[in-house]
Amino acid sequence: MIGDPQRLQYLEAMGISTWASRYRFVNAKPTEQVEWEAAAEPEKPAPGQRLQALLETPARPVERDRPAADASPTQQTAAPLSRARALLGEDVPRVESPPSSPDRTADPDAAVSSAPTVSGDGQAPVGVAKDAAPAAEPLRFTLSLSVIGERWWLLLPGERPISAAGQALLGQMLQSAGMPAGGAPLSRLTWPLMDLQATDPADEAREGIRVFCAGQARRHGMKIDGAIAVGDEVWSSLLSDSGDEGDWACHRLPHPDDMLSSANAKRECWSLLQVAGSAWRQGLDSPE
Repeated sequence: MIGDPQRLQYLEAMGISTWASRYRFVNAKPTEQVEWEAAAEPEKPAPGQRLQALLETPARPVERDRPAADASPTQQTAAPLSRARALLGEDVPRVESPPSSPDRTADPDAAVSSAPTVSGDGQAPVGVAKDAAPAAEPLRFTLSLSVIGERWWLLLPGERPISAAGQALLGQMLQSAGMPAGGAPLSRLTWPLMDLQATDPADEAREGIRVFCAGQARRHGMKIDGAIAVGDEVWSSLLSDSGDEGDWACHRLPHPDDMLSSANAKRECWSLLQVAGSAWRQGLDSPE
């Protein structure tokens, strides 16, 4: 059995917190008060004794078997001398590294590819890739996701909400194309999910929208075969018009608030509505 002071030292070394009673239960026996003696700290050896211990310590096999060509004579003699002076508490002079040989810098490409750099944690040097893509700021946008008849997405701009009059106009436009007037709101996407730099901002944002919409369709048990993107936003240009790779094709409509006071804008939007309505009806007629 070990004593209480040693037991506390073991627990402290293992990272286990020690607890002492603070309150006493009713009718409980008082805790015995024990006087513990703190362990005496070991005496620090004198600098001369530490130097003698260093000189008596045998060299490591790695240092003894290392070829002489790996280090210059100055580096080989400076290491033991610096350790001895460190043990004696003296200042250690810096040893200048020898100049590189001419054959190492003759090839500029080899010098660039082999130049080390410090990693993000500042601990280990890593190689620098010559063809690494530069990081850039990610695209930033917000979109609201709604669904039309559980078949088509209705993607609305989140940073420029549609007014009540614009919502009424959008419903009339969808009805004129043979689609349900109202879209049930589902969720909202704010991109980027993490404020980190991106190597390809447009591609990463496109993949983020695709994964977001696929997750919403799976969560609500819907099969989506088309979409309408409202407004000329930064994310609307990332959506595919043809539905490549099995994704839904996207039809674009202007922002309804921009058409409230413009008859020409409404006439130009009519052809876009006809194309969207034709695709909607084809989806209804096609067998599942």
